[in-house]
Amino acid sequence: MSPTVLVLLGLASVLAILVLIIKARTHPFLALLLVSVALALVAGIPLREVVPLLKDGMGGTLGGVALIVTLGAMLGAIVDISGGARVLAAALERAVGEKRAPLALGAASFLFGIPVFVDVATIVLVPIVLAVARRMSGRVNMLAYALPTVAALLTVHVVLPPHPGIVGGAEVMKADVGLVLVIGLIPSIVMWLVGQWLSSVIAKRVFSPVPELHAELSGAAADDTDGTDGASARAADPSVGMVLAAILLPLALIMTGTVSALFMDEGDPIADFLAFIGNSPIALLIGVLFASVTLGFARGWSVSRLEEVLAAALPATAAVILITGAGGTFGAVLTATGVADAVADLLTSTGLPILVLAWLLAAMIRAAQGSATVATLTTAPLILPMTASMGLSAPQIALVTVTIGIGSMAFSHVNDSLFWVWSRYFGVETSTALKSYTVTVTLMSLAGFAVALVLWALLAVVG
Repeated sequence: MSPTVLVLLGLASVLAILVLIIKARTHPFLALLLVSVALALVAGIPLREVVPLLKDGMGGTLGGVALIVTLGAMLGAIVDISGGARVLAAALERAVGEKRAPLALGAASFLFGIPVFVDVATIVLVPIVLAVARRMSGRVNMLAYALPTVAALLTVHVVLPPHPGIVGGAEVMKADVGLVLVIGLIPSIVMWLVGQWLSSVIAKRVFSPVPELHAELSGAAADDTDGTDGASARAADPSVGMVLAAILLPLALIMTGTVSALFMDEGDPIADFLAFIGNSPIALLIGVLFASVTLGFARGWSVSRLEEVLAAALPATAAVILITGAGGTFGAVLTATGVADAVADLLTSTGLPILVLAWLLAAMIRAAQGSATVATLTTAPLILPMTASMGLSAPQIALVTVTIGIGSMAFSHVNDSLFWVWSRYFGVETSTALKSYTVTVTLMSLAGFAVALVLWALLAVVG
């Protein structure tokens, strides 16, 4: 099958998913699964290989996502029901006021997101963002608070080390990680600021209501007094410091594991231990246990009470996990059918300047298969021969690497796990998420690319 046909098939499959979800009101899980099967068959995948391919795609995605989503939801439920989310939201409101709350959330997310995988950070911050939005007066738009949060998290995830995509891309490109970090800070800050501005602009044009408390969580919250009156319950609210400790502990563990891997020898027992406790599922499990003690048992919760709170977090995770897994299935089919390779080959043959090609390849591969990390790691080896033949300096190679990361942020849509994690947790409809989240991250990527072009010109003058 020709590359042109493969590209057209990929575009048609994405369009089919959108039509099924938005127009036919098909559940996203079924829409993704149906189109994945259809694409595999049309692209010529043998019948005997279709189901194993679907299983591999689902299993490969759920292997990491299911643990993270479930444990993150449990941690969020403890923080929320213990009153921790309300406490932090009140503290944030007192510190910056209602009008600056989105900016404060975006700035905090930018910092939190530097050491932490974007899906984990998003899930951990969900109850805080929801609590802030629920405290605001008038007709509140969830996008005004949820959009700057995810925009900041995704920016640092794709541009700055120690995140796996950009670090792996730097290794492939033989770029200095320190230079990548220093150079990447410039476009990442601009992208964050652009994302803050875009979030406010889009929130004025696109509306998504603040979701009601989940039935189980609402009931659990109502019972949180354990027989005490409202005043006693408020007096028993955890301190801001304790709530922050519960949230930051898994983030600190993840950061420690990541940084230790960069500076300690492989096989070192201490490095192995730090890598173990810094692995996202283990770090979140430790966070859940810590929060259970400090925010639960310390406030008089019984074991059965804690079990109720943790169980209340599970129903809401089912749809997120299944839809995310189906998105992974769709991405696996796109890869197996050669769509991503066809897009890469098509763009490589155009003879475009290296920086333009780096951004376009990463953006198109991201659109084709959904993962920013995979898009960066796929683009880097395609660009590497050009950097070698051009004799680029170390800062220029670092900038090309950063540009690949910037490109991997664009065109995030229905085959991206973060698209579903963010939209489902914040109750944003698929069509609304496309008009808000997808548009925002794509325009932020373009803004970052513009900064990269300016830096390229400056390096040419200096070099």
